Order: sequence, then C-alpha cells, then structure tokens
Amino acid sequence: MATRMMQRNNLADAFVLVNDEQTNAALKTAREQIGDAEWKKGYSPENKAIVRDALKEHGARYEQALKGNLVGAEVAETQANGETFRKLRVTLENEAGRTILSADMGSEFAQRLITKLDTATREHAGGEVSIGAFAKQTERDGRTFVDHVATMKGPDGQEIPTTPGHFEKAKDRVQAAQKPMLDAGMKDKKILNQIAASTRESYFAEVAAGLSERMVEQGIAPKTVANERGEFPALDAGIKDRDGTWHNMSAYEKDGHLVGTLQRRGGQPGEYEKVPLEFHPGELGGLQAEAQFPDGAPLLVSLSRSEPSETQPSKVDVRIFAKGQDLEGKDTLEQIHEHPGRLRANDALQKIPDHREGKAIEQALGVDPKMLNPVPAREAQRAPAKAQEKQHSQGVQL
Repeated sequence: MATRMMQRNNLADAFVLVNDEQTNAALKTAREQIGDAEWKKGYSPENKAIVRDALKEHGARYEQALKGNLVGAEVAETQANGETFRKLRVTLENEAGRTILSADMGSEFAQRLITKLDTATREHAGGEVSIGAFAKQTERDGRTFVDHVATMKGPDGQEIPTTPGHFEKAKDRVQAAQKPMLDAGMKDKKILNQIAASTRESYFAEVAAGLSERMVEQGIAPKTVANERGEFPALDAGIKDRDGTWHNMSAYEKDGHLVGTLQRRGGQPGEYEKVPLEFHPGELGGLQAEAQFPDGAPLLVSLSRSEPSETQPSKVDVRIFAKGQDLEGKDTLEQIHEHPGRLRANDALQKIPDHREGKAIEQALGVDPKMLNPVPAREAQRAPAKAQEKQHSQGVQL
C-alpha cells in the first residue's frame, strides 16, 4: 500500500507533502519572494496566494482536505538540531493508499483536531472521515490575529463535534504550572508563555496517547502500532450466553471511571462486532454499562462484588442482562447466561504496579485489586477438580 505523509502549511492554508523535493523547492521560492520577516508572521491572504502560486509553478501538490478511513491516531517524536519534537500523527486509508497527517503537537491546529478526534475515535473509528482546516482572521484590540481551525466530517458530510472540556482542562493545568512562579513574583511574560505552551502541549499529548490506546484496544489501529505496544493493558472477562455465543468484555480506566468494549461473534465466519461501554454506578448496585448491538436487544453489563467464601475474599462478578418490557409495559432485565463471569486483569495490566483500573474497582466495589489477578497455575492445580470444572463452565477464561 502506497503511503504518503502530509502536513498543514499555515501560509498556504492547505496540506502539503512532507520531505517532497518539489514542495520544498516551491516553499523556498515563496519564502524568498515574501521575505523572512513577513514569512515569520505567518498567514495572510497575500502570502497564501504567493505560496499557492509557487506550489503550482513547481508542480507540487496541495490539498484542502484529506479523506479516508480513520485507522490510526498516535503521538510520535522527531529529532532536529538536538531537540525533540512531539507530533500528532493521524492515519487515513482508502483505495488510493495510506495518508499520514503529521502536525506539531504544540500547534493550534493539532490541539483543535485532537478535540474532534476524541469524538471521532469513539463514533467513527475505522470509518470514513474528512480532515480539513482554514485560517480565520479576527481583530482584537486593534490587532489582527489568525486562528487555524481544524475541521472533521463524518461519512454523512456532517461536522464531527468536539469533545468539550479539553481547553478548560488545559487552562487549569497551565494555571497550576504558573502559580509557583507567579507567587514568587515572576513577571517575565516570555517565560510564563513558554510554561503555558509547554503545559498545553503536554496535556494534549496525553489526550492523543489515550486516543491511540483506544483505537488499538478496538482493534482498528494499524497492526504495527499494536505489535509495538504488545497486549493492551485492560480488565477482561468472557461470558457464554445460553445460545453458546461468547461475549468478551474489555475495560480500562479513563478520567476516573471504567470504559471499554463488549465484543461478540458476528453473523459471518471470522466476523466480530464491538460496541462501546461506559460504566457508572447503577440501580443494581456496583457498576453498570449499557450496550447495543445493531440487531439485538439492548444489554446491560453489570460489575458487582461477589460474596466472600471461607477461603477466598470477594472478587468481581460480571453479568449481562437483556433489557425488555413485560406485558404491562414494565422494564425487565433477563440474564442471558447461566453463571457469572469473573473480571480479571490481563497479563499486560498485571505488570503495571498499582494500576488505575484496580483503584477504580476498589473504590467502586470495595474489592482488593489483587483479586483481579488470575489464580497462579500451581494454586489452580491444587484446587479441587469440581472447582476447576465449575470455573470452566462459567466461561471466565478468554
């Protein structure tokens, strides 16, 4: 599959190829014509016209929008002149090949795009999207400022909304980072602005890393990303329903609560369906998340504390209910399986000390995080045969 890397050029108000001979020659010509001082000022309608004319004269490609299936979003680091720079990398695929959009993590465009990717990786991961941008000039206090606005549209051509709250959270971090300096009497705006820029960049890099993990966990990100990281750290459980269909659940901590996916085998051989989960305290006690496969009844996934035995502390039971209504129109819940599943930390999560998933479970259900670890092989061998048989029948092994 042919792969190309594109980047946003603010002066051209368009996307251009990275490390392309014709593009580099065109930009060099345009810079000489505009002059270094004006070039550093960035976008203006006049500069835009000059840069685009130069690109056309050199036969270099520029595009207003990048289209394809959203299959990757990650943070990358590059080296230049002894410094390390963080980049947002978004991967799109279509019949023509693979396009990787690269953007400086500290740029306004990248940060605005991340707020849309947060929505897109939940609602359109693996689906067709279109990424664009435009320069918007505004007047404030007699000065002209330029905002570089990211746009992102779904397969229906409608703009994908931003996930709210990111810029507010970044602002809170900036204020916390600047406070010790301000309390000490710091008034150097240059230093304070550098702290603000660095703190914002770090915040959005964290968000982007979370988007990458989300896509890998969904099985949508390019395989090379998943292979480099290995198994995604998560809490897992498996339940076989009364029709013999396995439902596999995977969950991880995000912003203080558990989110994840529920997967089951689809209608065709080798086909699987996945739906998102977001757990919250529920009316059944413990934690619940709603799930809806396209062709089935709405489901309720429940995590609850098991009853302790004489020899074992409480663990986490997993149950799945089909939601419905009785003849009188009252809501009903029907358990779709015979025995509850058992929530367990997978191998990757067990390697993380004091992982956030364990803390979330302990806080919500009062279960010791150690009880999320599978029983070691030696202990399993010493367990009575009936107990092993019962555990297998519950389908808790993925």
